[in-house]
Amino acid sequence: MSYDNNRRNGGRDSNYPNRRSSPQNRKPYGQSSTGGSQPRPTSRNSNSQEMDRYHYVNRDVYSSSKRKGKGGSGNRPGKPSKQKGGKAKKIVIILVCVVLAIVLAIVGFVAVMLGRIVRKDMDTTSYIQTPSDAPNWDVLDLEGTTNILLIGADKNEDGTNGRSDSMMLISLDHKNKTMKMVSFLRDLYVEIPTHGKDKLNAAYMIGGSDLGPGIVMQTLENNFRINIDKYILTDFEDFADMIDLMGGIDLEMTQEEADYMNQIKGSDLKEGRNHLRGTLALYYARMRYLDSDFGRTGRQRQVILAMVEKMKKLNLLESTSFFYQFLPHITTNLSNSELLSLASKAMQIADYESDTLYMPYKGTYTEKRLPKVGDVLVPDLEENAGILRKFLYPDGAASKSSN
Repeated sequence: MSYDNNRRNGGRDSNYPNRRSSPQNRKPYGQSSTGGSQPRPTSRNSNSQEMDRYHYVNRDVYSSSKRKGKGGSGNRPGKPSKQKGGKAKKIVIILVCVVLAIVLAIVGFVAVMLGRIVRKDMDTTSYIQTPSDAPNWDVLDLEGTTNILLIGADKNEDGTNGRSDSMMLISLDHKNKTMKMVSFLRDLYVEIPTHGKDKLNAAYMIGGSDLGPGIVMQTLENNFRINIDKYILTDFEDFADMIDLMGGIDLEMTQEEADYMNQIKGSDLKEGRNHLRGTLALYYARMRYLDSDFGRTGRQRQVILAMVEKMKKLNLLESTSFFYQFLPHITTNLSNSELLSLASKAMQIADYESDTLYMPYKGTYTEKRLPKVGDVLVPDLEENAGILRKFLYPDGAASKSSN
């Protein structure tokens, strides 16, 4: 073919089939124009398509941004993820719920513990007086000091109030971090409201089941001119159970004390440190015929201090179990807020410096035997009240309340 003819045909050879032939001239794949079959044409990229089937990578998965879909738009750079924000909110809600659950559990536990205590308030305002033998002083009270009277009592066989066998004032000075313990001897011959003069241990029986602790507190306040308006009462049998709940206590004993108890109780004690269970510790605190009531009150203070030391060694589970079982055996007029305040300071109080005293002080009393009363100690109340004030309030920073 000449060059000119080729140009007239648009640069195509006239013998080359026209690709834009009419539909009727088109032949299906697999059939030639002569009726023979021919292989189906394949793309030159068929091999790469076979590879893509197994090695296809969706690049959108690894893209830093997502395409906008029907449901909304994808994340944009610089804006916080809604999904992450939702998870953070859930975590905060869970943490708040956990904290609330813990708080509610603690509140419930405290409510249960406080509910196990026997409460009995005492209104003793009508029994306030100044006995003729007592000094005409204002009743003394020191701010920051808590005075609590511990009363260990007996019951008669018919269940009525017996006499108070132990009366010990615990004075907590939170400013100076001290714990003072004052034992009032049971044979003190003093004025008892509504009754007249008698042994101090008769005041609890005179007050009866309703006012027993109140009459004891007011008798001491009237005669010794110090403020006492809080008390804790326990039966001596419960006192022994309390020591057993602790696992017993360790006490230092003299040879005379050990021999006396071995003879009476059939024990095997020795001079020096001994480990005592509840019944033996109770007997040790109450025995008086070995020496005197002075020696007896000294042993009572020794037992209380040994119990404080044992409490410091109990772990959380042991101390919780101890209080749970013991609290129903005490009666008090301390309020919930006062008890919680003392409980919050318990570990600090256990480390307070301690000191002890007994009333009447040596050389400030006269021993007498009175008809229908028995052996008594007649105190010089003015001298004893002065000694007690100096012991409890050494710095003299006291506020006074008149009678």
